[in-house]
Amino acid sequence: MKRLIIGFFVFFFVFQNVHAGSGALEALRESSLTGLNLPFSGESQPYFLEPPSYGTAALRPQVPETVTTATNLPQFGVYDYTSIPHYVFTDYTRISPVLVSAIDKTHHTLDVALYNLQLADVAQALIRAHSRGVKTRVVFDYGHVYPKTGREIQEVIDSGMEVKVMKGRGKLGSMHNKYAVFDGTVLETGSNNWSLSAENASFENMMFVFEPDIISGYQENFEWLWRQGKPAGDPSAYIPAAGQIPYDTTPSVHFNGATLPDYVFSPRGGTESAIIKAIDAAASEVDIAMFTFTSRPIMNALKRARTRGVRVKMVVYVKSEFPFKKEAAAAGMEVRYKAGRNANGLMHNKFAVIDGRLLINGSFNWSATAENGNAENTIFTLKPEYTAPYKAQFDQLYSRSFVMQ
Repeated sequence: MKRLIIGFFVFFFVFQNVHAGSGALEALRESSLTGLNLPFSGESQPYFLEPPSYGTAALRPQVPETVTTATNLPQFGVYDYTSIPHYVFTDYTRISPVLVSAIDKTHHTLDVALYNLQLADVAQALIRAHSRGVKTRVVFDYGHVYPKTGREIQEVIDSGMEVKVMKGRGKLGSMHNKYAVFDGTVLETGSNNWSLSAENASFENMMFVFEPDIISGYQENFEWLWRQGKPAGDPSAYIPAAGQIPYDTTPSVHFNGATLPDYVFSPRGGTESAIIKAIDAAASEVDIAMFTFTSRPIMNALKRARTRGVRVKMVVYVKSEFPFKKEAAAAGMEVRYKAGRNANGLMHNKFAVIDGRLLINGSFNWSATAENGNAENTIFTLKPEYTAPYKAQFDQLYSRSFVMQ
């Protein structure tokens, strides 16, 4: 009887919150992994790309040779870029060693915006950075600090580094970012929380970006988050309005006649509109790997794409709400569903590849909550060192997913 009662409340929680688009379901899944030491379940060798001349060449995916030549490489300076990859997919590579390496290379500043932190070695790397004099600032999601703080988050708070917490907008809004800026010269972002679920159980991705204009935009966004965060330990502190959310003042992604931002932030920073603009410019195919997809405006854009003859393929997390099943089928969209890497995991990606040339990636689920309530980030890029491997990763996820009858 006790198990039935517990089961009812878990079901009720998921049913009430899964429509939020990002946060409730993944928080429930991650909480179930706390304290577990699950084995890494990679299926193959590491699947990431190092910038050339940064050190020993990494193992590469089967993608066009153009991927091996990165553009706009950073200038060598204080930060050591050796073996920092362009991207990581968690079904091939553990995230914690990559994050620890990036943190340990930091000398001056480290700004981190995290929905959750559960990786002990990464928490210790943050503490080491603070101890050796790196100006380390972390913004956590309010709901992962109050009313109960996880062990790794508490260790970071207790270390004495600067830590703030913040919510999103509205009752369901979260600080849903998962990014870090290292010495103001390297950006890490993507779908993966720094969590046990991402490390051991879920399909995730993260990307490292070296372009100064994008990093500058993210640094400005971090300052925007920081201004409205409350000091950890003082949840009732008064915080003045943070002002307008930062945006890309010099958009430079030119795709099929459309000009798109290099980056965009939420809430209410125009992410949904930018995604729709990209879809409306699609000429041949739209490939989508999405944890939660409930956005009516984006769905309408995909339907317009189908009327132009654009092929639309999706991989959606099997337990997430997808309210457009019948519409998608009627429009000829090819929708498949996928679970996590094991029973505790998620298909947690939030990326799309359009015409095999444009990558849209970040923390943003395609939902009203992500657009209007959550603090989120999204990158648009045409660089083949990202687009080709993400296209290859989508194709693999799609081939291993199933059609729901």
